[in-house]
Amino acid sequence: MIPITLYIPCYNAETFLERVIPAVMAQTYEIAEVLIVDDGSTDQTAAVAEAYIPNARYPMRVIRQPENLGLAIARNTAVRETSTEFIAALDSDVLPDQKWLEMLVAEMEDDVSGVGGELLEMYQTSLPDKWRAIHMVQHRGPDIIRRPPFLWGCNTLFRKRVIEEAGLYKEYCKTNAEDVKLCETIRDKHILIYTPHAKCKHLRRDTPASLRKNFWKWYYYGCFETPHFKKTIASNIRHFRRIFGLIGNDVADRDLKLAMMSFSMLTYTFMMDWLDWWRFFKQNRCCAVAE
Repeated sequence: MIPITLYIPCYNAETFLERVIPAVMAQTYEIAEVLIVDDGSTDQTAAVAEAYIPNARYPMRVIRQPENLGLAIARNTAVRETSTEFIAALDSDVLPDQKWLEMLVAEMEDDVSGVGGELLEMYQTSLPDKWRAIHMVQHRGPDIIRRPPFLWGCNTLFRKRVIEEAGLYKEYCKTNAEDVKLCETIRDKHILIYTPHAKCKHLRRDTPASLRKNFWKWYYYGCFETPHFKKTIASNIRHFRRIFGLIGNDVADRDLKLAMMSFSMLTYTFMMDWLDWWRFFKQNRCCAVAE
């Protein structure tokens, strides 16, 4: 049995941890240590996590970051604090099946460096949650896939040295894409595996406003590049093509409510791209004047 550290990066996750931590402690595969990385939460995330420590089945620590530094930095904090050869990651709103970690380990053969599991949506009754389940999928179907383009960071198992050799997670990825960038760095030299047998459920519930914000963050180029006028135009074009493809699928399925939700993404992503570019432009102009 290989020793594994499991970490959960958290930001304002108190409502999720009351379900996720017990599920982690119920894993059939023994965990060397559980790390809860509190990324500057403004709620009781750290306190909720610390309440589980005295009776935890597996050793557990809570690491507090002084402010909200972003998901990539929270992941790197966990990697630096890990002493085992293997490191598993679970997002704070992801509920793992009891055999989740066991199923990831089953695919971690000698020539494999990273394994990711299946994430399905727990809630699909409201329109935003149904839309997310259809258009923001975080699984690759019913078959094991060798060398997928990337592994979603929500539930993974990696060799620690591979993450370190890649230079850790890219800390310039503020809102998203740190998992994709890591996989892009390592996938030519290392084998990645997707397995649908390592099952998780997504506990997230969205409103129309939170869904639009999260969708934009998924695809926002500014989370890993410096905002630029021409790049923003290019981003608008990508949004247009992507979203009209979604609308086409919704119409083909004769679901006009989903189609209208998809259309609302178009105006929101356009607006947010330009708003963020303007903030960056204004901030840099003010700095130049001050100098």
